[in-house]
Amino acid sequence: MPESNRTAMRIQWRLHKAVWNGSGGRLGRRINGMPVVELVTIGRKSGEERQILITYVDDGGSPAIVGTNAGRDTDPAWAHNLRAHPDVRARWDGHWHDVRAVELEGETWARVWSVAATTNTGYAAYAEDLTRHVPIFRLDRLG
Repeated sequence: MPESNRTAMRIQWRLHKAVWNGSGGRLGRRINGMPVVELVTIGRKSGEERQILITYVDDGGSPAIVGTNAGRDTDPAWAHNLRAHPDVRARWDGHWHDVRAVELEGETWARVWSVAATTNTGYAAYAEDLTRHVPIFRLDRLG
């Protein structure tokens, strides 16, 4: 993806985050037709909380988030954070949940990837140019 497109995407996500935060998560629950989850990870190096908004696909009632990193050939920082600290907080549909991030593999990964790539054609377009495996994490509720 050209850098100008990445810059536009970053601006779009910053504006979306401002609307989301300003409304307490009531506005901006969808972007580009996809539902959004607010994920609060713990930085693998810093140990500090990191908030991101990311689109997801539903996997049996749990959000599944896809680490295309907008077509970059490195995993997104949040994926590294989830591998180091899988127990996090997430908000979707206006409610906070304590969740455990489970990195999907094998047939489960393929099933969720198929849904994600069909739901958001951008995922498949990003993946065409990648030399890495795209991580997918399902956010399973704890307790």
